Amino acid sequence: MGKGKTLILGLLCGCFMVGCSNTTKEKQLAATILQDSTLNKVDSMARSVIRQGLNAGSGYSQIWARDMNTFIETACEETDRKDLRNAILLFFALQQPNGEMIDGYVLKPEFTWNDNVPYYSDAAPQHVAFKNTVETDQESSLIQIVGKYIRMTGDRSILQENIAGSTVLERMTQMTDYLMRERYSEEYGLLYGAMTADWGDVQPCDDFGCDMNEKSFKAIDVYDNAMFIIALDYLQEMSQNPEEQKKMEGYPGKFRQKCTHSLMG
Repeated sequence: MGKGKTLILGLLCGCFMVGCSNTTKEKQLAATILQDSTLNKVDSMARSVIRQGLNAGSGYSQIWARDMNTFIETACEETDRKDLRNAILLFFALQQPNGEMIDGYVLKPEFTWNDNVPYYSDAAPQHVAFKNTVETDQESSLIQIVGKYIRMTGDRSILQENIAGSTVLERMTQMTDYLMRERYSEEYGLLYGAMTADWGDVQPCDDFGCDMNEKSFKAIDVYDNAMFIIALDYLQEMSQNPEEQKKMEGYPGKFRQKCTHSLMG
């Protein structure tokens, strides 16, 4: 056997041995995780917290879309479905006329912090809404919430719930229209937010830092765009009307192609 063939054979054997070694390590790691009883304890503690309310924690009375999106499936199992449904619908009641979605909401008497850009809506007169980040994930988070809620409960009737003259499904379409109109870069084919600091959610160029304004520095990140692709998948799953399905093949579909190409390089 020539030296070249010997070298190739040696490399192939080496790669096979490394692959087997990695597989064994992965199986060992999986077994360790499955045997870790503390995960059951953490799950039990999390469910206990969710049963106490949908707010962001004992120190926060606000309900945030981003947070709810992370625990909505568990909330479907641990909270009263009517209360959960109403909490979701309240977001849509606070949607802005341009289609923009807010980060969270709170009862007006509990709006006690310094925020120079509060959001109000006649459809939710007892509440005030707010932004707490210059990321572009509010609309995507809420669409995902509704999609996960329907998957968990089978309650598709929420899509036809009328909020101030528009159904929830129509309002979600309005949110995608807003993003493509107000937060889409034609140059890069991606959504943008603003440059962030701190926890990666507020901008450093003004005191409050949670609302895009004339001082903002536009920035594109993987997170915002990945979240929107996931939201579009849910929205297409929820849209059964032929006209809505056709629309999903329009600019959102084009965005998906451009975004996937840009993010994958």
